[in-house]
Formats: sequence, structure tokens, C-alpha cells
Amino acid sequence: MPHKINIVPFTPLLNQGDCLAIQSERTSRFMGNIHYHEAYELHLIKGAAGAKRIMGDNVATIGDIDLVLLTTPNLPHAWQRGICKSKEHFLLHIYFQPELFSGISDKVCFDAIKHMFELAASGLVFSPEMTTRVYQDLMYLAATENSLQQYTLFLNILHRLTSDTAAERLVGPGFVRDENTQENHNIMIVKNYIQDHYQEDIYIRTLANLIGVEQEWLSASFKNKTGNTVIDYVNQVRLGQVTRRLINTEDPVAQIANECGFTNLANFNRHFKRTKGTTPVAFRREYRMKI
Repeated sequence: MPHKINIVPFTPLLNQGDCLAIQSERTSRFMGNIHYHEAYELHLIKGAAGAKRIMGDNVATIGDIDLVLLTTPNLPHAWQRGICKSKEHFLLHIYFQPELFSGISDKVCFDAIKHMFELAASGLVFSPEMTTRVYQDLMYLAATENSLQQYTLFLNILHRLTSDTAAERLVGPGFVRDENTQENHNIMIVKNYIQDHYQEDIYIRTLANLIGVEQEWLSASFKNKTGNTVIDYVNQVRLGQVTRRLINTEDPVAQIANECGFTNLANFNRHFKRTKGTTPVAFRREYRMKI
């Protein structure tokens, strides 16, 4: 039988007359249950590098700071510990209703924000550079108690975020939450497994057995849903871990490659150069010259 993921509804503490519901805390906990809610959300997590972000069928390991905008009631999501080793991190949730901007959303001056909301129906993650630039504004917003000031500050932050040309949609148009369909859930299970076991040998038969399907079905369904073959996705996950290690550690390239699941160094070097356009050693050197 296919493994069942429990996706639960969640109701933020957002009263009908509220402009925003803002919750912030330093915590060691993660909201690990995959959930969805009617309200829009701007979600910030800081100090949890290595945590796992699940957004629909998109599963990714985050860096030190992660800012995501959600504007759909149909997108399951969660942040889980993953390989995060931090004992404490900072969370900021800003919930709001689409009606918050009634009366101005049809004005020309609101077009950029309206377009950003449309993109965020698929989950929109902002670049670390933009997130760092608006971080202090978000902290000021979280500390503000006057609702009118909150509204104007939030509108200004949204306006600044519209200029982030490096923001990325997280979920492809093929993903729709459907309580009666197991296919999307199965792809999510496979992605979760790959994220947790990328350091090991991963075989199609293992993944197919995990969700109780034929290998051919999994290969075809995974490619249809994600645009990548299973092997390509495994290599993307491994390469993401390699890149993070090259940037943040002094570990030898061969050690990093092996510990991230690339057991053949020559094949790893070819794959890295084909993907990044340069060698691992040159990538590390060039990155550090830029900072």
C-alpha cells in the first residue's frame, strides 16, 4: 500500500477585523506537520541552515535565512528539522487576508504587488540578498503594535520585495492539492526520501518499493510532475549540498563529493563542470573573491 502523508488544515489567529496577524518567536521547534490554510502568509525563518522546506511537491534544504510568500489555500507546506544542527532559530509568520488590499488592488500603482501575489500562488521564495535587505524592516514590523503602522510598513515591505528579480516560484503548475489523489503525495514522499538519504546509494527500485508502485510508473510520473528524471533530481540535491560545503567549509573537494553521495570523483568533476560551468576548486575561489 502507498504510504500516506497526513496533510492537515491550520487556522491562524487572524480575526475578521485584523489587518495582520503577526507571530514571532525564538524556538527550537519546527512546524513539521504538512498543513495548509486559507490566509495568505509571509514566512521568515532565520538561523536554521540545513532545515527542510516542503512546499507542495518541492522539497529543499534551506540556508541561514529563508523568506517565502504564499497566496493560495491549496498549497501544503511545512518546515522540518532536516539536517539543521542549530539549537534555536527565529520564526516570523505574517498572516493576512486577500481582502486586506480591497480598493487599491485594482489601481495601477498596485500592479507589481498584484503580479507578485499571482506568482506566490505557487509559493515564492525570495533571494537571500533581498531577504537580508528587508530583514530589519520585518523586525521593526514585528515590534510595532499600532495596526495602521503595521499596515503601511507591510505595504512598503511588499513593494520592496517586488524588485527581487531572483525570487523563484517553488511549485510547478502541475501540482494541485487533491485529497483523493495519491500521486502528488507519492512524489513528495520520494523527494523527502532523497533529501534525507542523498549521501547513500539511491536506487529506483528502493523508491518504488517505498510508495508501493512499479519502477516504470515512478520514473514516468516523477518526470511528468517535476520535469526531471529521478537520477537528475538526486544529482541536483547532492550538488546543492556540495555547493553549500564548498562555500562554507575548507573541506577538501574529494571529501565533500564523497560525503554528498558522489562516489566517483572523475564523474563528479565532470557533472559539476557541466552544471556550474567551472570546476569545484575554481567555483570556491571565485565565490570567495566576490565577498
